[in-house]
Amino acid sequence: MALLTGRFPKRYGITTNPNSKIDYLPESHYGLPQTEKCLPQYLAEFGYNSAVIGKWHLGHTEGYQPTDRGFDAWWGFLGGSRYYFPNRPEKKGLNPSKIVSNYTEETQVSYLTDDIARECIRFIRKQKEAGKPFFLYASFNAPHAPLEALPEDLERFKHIKSKNRRTYCAMVHALDRAMGRILTALDETGLARNTVVVFLSDNGGEPNIPTCNAPFKGEKRMHFEGGVRVPMIVRYPADSRIRPGSVCEQVISAVDVLPTMLAENGASIPENLDGMNMLPLLAAKENKVPRTLYWCTDYTSAILDGDEKYLLVPDRAPQLYNVVKDYQEMNDLYPQHMEKAAPLARKLGTYLTTTPASRFPDTISWSSGLMRQYDHARPAVQPGANK
Repeated sequence: MALLTGRFPKRYGITTNPNSKIDYLPESHYGLPQTEKCLPQYLAEFGYNSAVIGKWHLGHTEGYQPTDRGFDAWWGFLGGSRYYFPNRPEKKGLNPSKIVSNYTEETQVSYLTDDIARECIRFIRKQKEAGKPFFLYASFNAPHAPLEALPEDLERFKHIKSKNRRTYCAMVHALDRAMGRILTALDETGLARNTVVVFLSDNGGEPNIPTCNAPFKGEKRMHFEGGVRVPMIVRYPADSRIRPGSVCEQVISAVDVLPTMLAENGASIPENLDGMNMLPLLAAKENKVPRTLYWCTDYTSAILDGDEKYLLVPDRAPQLYNVVKDYQEMNDLYPQHMEKAAPLARKLGTYLTTTPASRFPDTISWSSGLMRQYDHARPAVQPGANK
């Protein structure tokens, strides 16, 4: 939601995944509010064709689906997860979704990661023929559970002893292959030079499958660095400032994608956005721009203000970390430096009290599970190559 709106989700009352679990709320409540303008709706004003291929999970009822939010082409599933192979029986706790599309009847699954790449390439080639600018939201669900991989990909990692980690690595390899196919399609169509490619994850790895967020502490749904600091790669050959192989130390967020695309099209950036044009930030070598970012997950919240992060978890004292000097968040500064925490507490408090209450709460089991995750959070250690 942050990526498509350029705004922190708490601005419109979102603090957890849109799961239809509370019986007193209509299913239509579980989605990105219709008051929010999405990236493809902005880009339509500049003649863009837009597509989302893969996972949606931003609302499944009428008015909340991709074609209702500005996307011209849509191929994928509306739920939060599904099987990677066809005709698999349902398992308790999973939410497999039917593949649907508004432009083709070819919705059978072979291996979903490869299928998503195929449809992305189909869309790219079609835009080349049409001669129109395009926005492609390639929304891969890999390597989200369930753990499923192709036999030939598993064979590449047969040296790994753990079956689950071997499968996870094979799934990441399939994602890498899929991204390579998409980049090759951009090269072959001659569109690569003037196409901004942004690759990023939405959160750190989750605790129930063999992911590893080393060297950071924390996991998916947590506000420690392991939950919110994720890989991000930007490629834009037409901009000489974005040099291949360079590394940027600037704090960048998913909310920056939308204003970046607006700026590249010569549009002004609306004042209500939380993001900013990230291309000048990526090119900066010194004098990093201090950022203030907010996270809210269920009943937990955090603010990153410059180098310092202030974290609130409801069953314990506030926490304060300098995530530059202490990126593993081992030294809680709050007990000895409450005076440093005070201005951050006020900023976070203002944010929490001037934004809407949660549009839909999480379930008790998820909330209590999140508290247990915080209890056991430790800096992760990368496993050996054969483990």
